[in-house]
Amino acid sequence: MTLALGVAGVLWPGALSAQPADAARGAGEAARSPSSCPEPLWIAIERPFAARNGLGPGDRLDVSPEPGGLPCAAVVRAVFEPPPDPARLTLERPRVRFSFPDLARLAARPDAADWLTIALARGTDPEAVAERLRPSLPGLRVLRTAEVTERASTTFLVIRRFHGAIAWITLVAGGVFLTCIMFLKVGERREAVSALRLVGISRRTLARWILLEAALVALLGGALGLGVGAVASALVNRFYRAAYDTTLVFSLITPGILIQSLALALGMGIGAGALATYRLLATDPLGEIGR
Repeated sequence: MTLALGVAGVLWPGALSAQPADAARGAGEAARSPSSCPEPLWIAIERPFAARNGLGPGDRLDVSPEPGGLPCAAVVRAVFEPPPDPARLTLERPRVRFSFPDLARLAARPDAADWLTIALARGTDPEAVAERLRPSLPGLRVLRTAEVTERASTTFLVIRRFHGAIAWITLVAGGVFLTCIMFLKVGERREAVSALRLVGISRRTLARWILLEAALVALLGGALGLGVGAVASALVNRFYRAAYDTTLVFSLITPGILIQSLALALGMGIGAGALATYRLLATDPLGEIGR
């Protein structure tokens, strides 16, 4: 099996990744011979690719910097779990990790890179590192991971806003439905509530009872909805992780979502109960009994 690299390699510990620069392409156009291959050439391959092809540590592969190029023999030293990345979810090209010197020698493009990824030690100030790196090379741009992620996540931001719009439409429709149900349920108690008012129970006490019941029903419904959502989320993750052979989390219920859902359920339940209670207690109890 021959792997054509052509794009990128990754530093062995995983802290630095590099892509040979096009500016150095001309220097590497000369024909390569087997003697120019790094020896020994150790590589690490991603787990999904290894699983599909039955590869493991100790297996030998031929690697070349481009399709049809002169291959070099390489030995698989490790199999790594690729970091979950939705942008690479449907890409079929496997990721292979090299030491940076081996990658530069293999591609015949020494001392050149288009981009680098640097992992900082815990507690290091990224801005201070960026200020030190910028003057080192003309035209060098230093970006934080958050900036790169934001630029690469435009599509996902659009999808997120679309999902948010759907969620608000669903909430409005659910609120209208809940209000109608509360009106019907409270309306069924007109005679009982009118009788209680005639025996001396105040409107405030009756309103508290109805609102408390509405709040309990809303919390129960919210908890039930979260349970259904948790089961659906687990099924979605299980199905798509198996389909794409990845550890990416496709659906996640965070504590923030949990609190927000219960707060919305409680607020909508109390609001619908308050409207129904106001309508019920505004009627004449004698008229309701006579009806």
